[in-house]
Amino acid sequence: MAKYDVAAWMVPLESGLTKRTILKILDMLPDDCDLVPFEIHEENSSAYGYATIEAVEEENGLEAIIDLLSPMVADWTEDDSEYTTTLPKGKKVFIGCDYRTVYWYGETDNGDDSPVSS
Repeated sequence: MAKYDVAAWMVPLESGLTKRTILKILDMLPDDCDLVPFEIHEENSSAYGYATIEAVEEENGLEAIIDLLSPMVADWTEDDSEYTTTLPKGKKVFIGCDYRTVYWYGETDNGDDSPVSS
């Protein structure tokens, strides 16, 4: 399995972080490294992750990494449940997602045509 410098996993806001999710994230990272945890919270989703100290230092801080990942957490548009990218200075990033929220317009219980999610 490829190892990444930054790994995060998206979860629905209401479910939070689980041990299973933490283990999935840690499995993506090198075995012998120091890690910095981070969280990203957007309107409908959250992502929890870790970055290696080297990635944080090379990318000029954790904020730069979070800025890259925040739009993906806010609006997951990928067809797959996994996405990889590279940070501006070459560090490899993995972000995973176990779910997708799909909005459609249809009649709701209250009789209007407001968005409904699944």
